[in-house]
Amino acid sequence: MNWRKATKQQLREIAFNDDRASMSDKAAAEAELMRRQNKRQAKLGRLSERRLFAK
Repeated sequence: MNWRKATKQQLREIAFNDDRASMSDKAAAEAELMRRQNKRQAKLGRLSERRLFAK
């Protein structure tokens, strides 16, 4: 499965609710969720730095 093309809802379903998913699939889905969260946090951090230094 291409984890980067999956929606957040699909990843959450696999990582936390799908009893038939293998442990490696659950781990990969959770890792992709974390990657997306970290990417978002980094983007928000850069935006706040721009605001601070723009003054």
